[in-house]
Amino acid sequence: MKIAPININFKNSQKNEEPKKREFIDKLTDKITNPHDVNDCVAVPRGIFKAYLFIMGGFALISIGLALPQKMKHTKLALNIVGNICNFLSAVFFAKPFAVKGLSPTINRNEYKTEEK
Repeated sequence: MKIAPININFKNSQKNEEPKKREFIDKLTDKITNPHDVNDCVAVPRGIFKAYLFIMGGFALISIGLALPQKMKHTKLALNIVGNICNFLSAVFFAKPFAVKGLSPTINRNEYKTEEK
């Protein structure tokens, strides 16, 4: 009975390669059961996005104004006024697609194409 020799081929390129660091998003995608959830795109109209920014900024300014001591009444008043203006602008941006004819808050399904594999 003959025993065949075992051939071990080491590649030189493996020694030179450094192991790649895994990114944070790669670690998260390993835990997700449906990988298509990671690559989904949600189309948000710019006006709605601006409205969210204005409403967050407005409430932040009002909160900062309320946290200031009473000695800084002019700064408190200015921050409250600017915060309320930002909140009013957010209401305008939220309502504009519904109030103005011809502007739709949703997109047409045909104009937004996705890759299907």
